[in-house]
Amino acid sequence: MPRSQIRKQIIIELLESVVFEMAQTVKRAAHHPIFSEINDFSCAIVDNKGRLVVQSIGNSPHLGTMYTSVNAALDYLNKENIDLYEGDVIVVNDPYLGGNHLPDVLVLMPIFHDNDIMFFSAVRGHHGDIGGCRPGSFAGDSLEIFQEGIRIPPVKLYEKGNFNRYIMDLLTANVRTPDYFKGDLLAQVAGVKIAEKRVKELINKFGIDNIISARDWYFDYGRKVILDEISKWPKVTVEGEDYLDNDGVTNKPIKIKVKVMISNDEVYVDFSGSSPQVDGPVNATYGVTLSATYNAFISLLDPNLPINFGTLEPIKVYAPEGTVVNAKFPSAVVSGNTETGHRVTDAIWTALAKILPDKIPAADMGTTYNVSAGGIDYRTMKYYVWYLSPPGGMGARPNKDGLSAITGGKLGGTAAHISIEIFETRFPWYVVKEELVTDSGGPGKYRGGLGIEWVIKPVKHSPKMTVVIDRIEISPYGLYGGYPGLHGLIAVKTKNGEIRELPSKGTFMLSEGDELIMRTPGGGGYGDPLDRDPELVLYDVINGYVSREAAFRDYGVVITEDFKINYEETKKIRLIAKSIKNRSKILIDQYTKPYSKNSFRLIEMKQ
Repeated sequence: MPRSQIRKQIIIELLESVVFEMAQTVKRAAHHPIFSEINDFSCAIVDNKGRLVVQSIGNSPHLGTMYTSVNAALDYLNKENIDLYEGDVIVVNDPYLGGNHLPDVLVLMPIFHDNDIMFFSAVRGHHGDIGGCRPGSFAGDSLEIFQEGIRIPPVKLYEKGNFNRYIMDLLTANVRTPDYFKGDLLAQVAGVKIAEKRVKELINKFGIDNIISARDWYFDYGRKVILDEISKWPKVTVEGEDYLDNDGVTNKPIKIKVKVMISNDEVYVDFSGSSPQVDGPVNATYGVTLSATYNAFISLLDPNLPINFGTLEPIKVYAPEGTVVNAKFPSAVVSGNTETGHRVTDAIWTALAKILPDKIPAADMGTTYNVSAGGIDYRTMKYYVWYLSPPGGMGARPNKDGLSAITGGKLGGTAAHISIEIFETRFPWYVVKEELVTDSGGPGKYRGGLGIEWVIKPVKHSPKMTVVIDRIEISPYGLYGGYPGLHGLIAVKTKNGEIRELPSKGTFMLSEGDELIMRTPGGGGYGDPLDRDPELVLYDVINGYVSREAAFRDYGVVITEDFKINYEETKKIRLIAKSIKNRSKILIDQYTKPYSKNSFRLIEMKQ
């Protein structure tokens, strides 16, 4: 291998080590658990044209918006005749300037060489509260963006290295937990500053020409990787669709329609036919739809392969303005990032499943299951806010079961679930129960991952709550004969023992002594459950993943009370069930009860 090629690879590895150091800096310096425990932030280095060079993916919705928002911010500054100088740090969160939703704040710093901007370091992170009408800034009843928090256009938090305290004072005056906000924002600043320092060290060591040469090679390599993968796919046009439960204003399902056109040099994804933008907060910005589309395809590649501008460039996206996948200002968009983004990927995979059955999994939980609370902490007499996203089931894969209790489903990256100990220490709440839900994974030859039941209650206060959840009415789909994953549930158990189901999107109050019951959806199954190895069914029953009743009803496996398989009866039952159920002809199942709350749709394979 030529020495110049080795040097390029070394430079790229060193740039990737920079974003890793950025991530560790942010995580260790941050105040709110959403940064330090849940890892809901991403770091990147982009070039002076806003093109992604390297990225530390904490959260996949940041994948596309890192590109769209950096470019939108630069366009804004140019339009306003605002020059950038060494030491400047920009802050922006406006979803309509390439972002995803208001809680995700982007911190951006130019990296100069010989008086020219060569790169930018960037950190996008989800803040626990950004103002607005509900604690956690995740209003399930918002009707326009003004209710969702403070919109920050690109502004200089630092100018020529000097801190602008007036910008910080303005921002902290508009959020419920200013100490958390300030601490987390300054942690992001620490991240971009360490990146600026490290990139300048690399430029001094290798020279700017070698750095640029390595960047160009890496873009070419990324493009080659994805085009090599696409070359193996049929050159066809396929269509798919999936649905959100509702927008929280009406109960009408919301369609995400997609057409995927595959050619030798690109994949063109067209969302024409998707529902018009809605009144509730599930509208997505173009950046969110772009990110979710990227995620749908990047997830099919070897995880060790690069993700950069070159990898993403062959994926083209058309999302008509005024639809739920590219809403117009001032539509409410806070959960477009967390719910509609999921459904965009789901819809793409329903299309690709028809031509890539050995690559596409069944649907995962399909919701970030956003729950927020706020109130006065009796221990400190200060206002607190938490935002949580409990884990659920992963969809079964074409050759493996889905994983259980996966945070955010397709959020990917390093997103995690907060530990009980941290949750109870930081906030005046008590965890009553956290456990896997038996029979929540969709039955299949390969079973969907299980959701969890998480029961919590407030201590010595009555908090305000807001929820934005999906997959309560329409279950995660099963593929190729697999059953749907069990639908989700949100409910309150009052102190007198009454259990009251709540709508999936909205706000409410909890009284002291009430318990909040959160049951996250399971993942869909893959393949006919009557083809599952009976020994695996027995293993699932012994471990509490599947009940004996479901083993018989769905898998046709007869298990005795002393946990032994009756093979003779199992063979008879399966033969009869095969002829009656005829699961081999089913492509998508969001219909079969008890996994589906409302029998929604059953799509057969075309002959």
